[in-house]
Amino acid sequence: MSKLGQVVESVENYNKFVLDQVKRARTDQKFGRDLLGRWNDTRAKIPVTRTPTGLPLPRLALPEIDEPGEIARFIFGEGLPGEFPYLNAAYPEMYLEPVREIESFEKNNGRARPEPARRGEGAPEKKLTQPEEPTRLFSGLMLAEDTNERFHYLTRHQRTHRLSTAFDGPTLYGLDSDADGVFGKIGEGGVAIDTVEDMVRLYDGFDLGSPNFSASMTISGPAPMIMAMYIAAAKRRFGPKVVPKLRGTVQADIFKEVQAQNETIFPIEPSLRFLTDMVEFTTREMPRWYPISISGYHIGEAGSTPVQQAAYTLSNGFAYAEMFAARGIPVDQFGPRLSFFLDCGLDAEYIALARVSRRIWAIGMRDVFDAGRRAQLFKLHTQTSGRSLIAAEFKNNLTRTATELILSYMN
Repeated sequence: MSKLGQVVESVENYNKFVLDQVKRARTDQKFGRDLLGRWNDTRAKIPVTRTPTGLPLPRLALPEIDEPGEIARFIFGEGLPGEFPYLNAAYPEMYLEPVREIESFEKNNGRARPEPARRGEGAPEKKLTQPEEPTRLFSGLMLAEDTNERFHYLTRHQRTHRLSTAFDGPTLYGLDSDADGVFGKIGEGGVAIDTVEDMVRLYDGFDLGSPNFSASMTISGPAPMIMAMYIAAAKRRFGPKVVPKLRGTVQADIFKEVQAQNETIFPIEPSLRFLTDMVEFTTREMPRWYPISISGYHIGEAGSTPVQQAAYTLSNGFAYAEMFAARGIPVDQFGPRLSFFLDCGLDAEYIALARVSRRIWAIGMRDVFDAGRRAQLFKLHTQTSGRSLIAAEFKNNLTRTATELILSYMN
């Protein structure tokens, strides 16, 4: 049986396991009492924040159930945030952890801070400093110097520098700016990068080895070459010891290029070998780098339904996992460095797209690939749909995008 077939079987077996736990909770009184006690303890410890008008608001809304079988169905079938199979969330933060207070450089513009959030019996919630402000705007235009100026403008008041790099068409297709027929496309819709010197200028003024810096690069076909340029530029500026400190992501998803975006530059088999070479290197030498972002967004924008998007994205992810494992890369080394990128349109199924994907990924990675917890987590970025927008209805597009944002947050 293929690995993908084994994943399907593992999900079916897990569903049977959940039903067994539901039955056990209803027939084994001690097991049922233990589940009910754990459920009540969790509910009592949910952090409570406050709305702008002062109303208490729990950060996690659990179903109002007290029947052991239904509690078992939730705990084992969905999982609390940060618990297998991670249907509700990969991490407990934001739901079951204290609220982190973020203080801007402007000290909240001189305004008094709102009343501290409270939890449990009204005890003050412990304040923690949150060092990260993960704002990342997709940017790229004209030449490296122009995009560098834009990067500095976007991060001027940010404590952490999170850059997301858009490349122009010739760069995405692996073409130099002096290639025949590309003059009109240079710097259009992204930055033109031809050499290591371009890469040095692109990120000039940023400390690439700082824990407060990361670079996301949206490029797939020539991703290994772009990565080589980035590493060379970093070494040129900061020396060879900077390489293990580099943080960021490169998209590098060859399967979705073949299936949807059509920006492949080599035949698929050598492209995948080239990709695996890069993943093997980054896993060994750059432990803070995400060498691939497995992308369902482009598949969704190419016309797929939410169910088809999930099917293609998950099967691509498991195929990559099988390929990297076959190269001899340990699953608990490459698994935690896989990330995902999903589309969110207006169809009702989008409300469950990420939730279902997290569950299937966790079960498959654990039961088929024998992965540890960190490699079971389906870490994703969701983006609203461009395909759903209509140029002649630009006012309606505001409502469409707002609706998609709500669906994304509920996902």
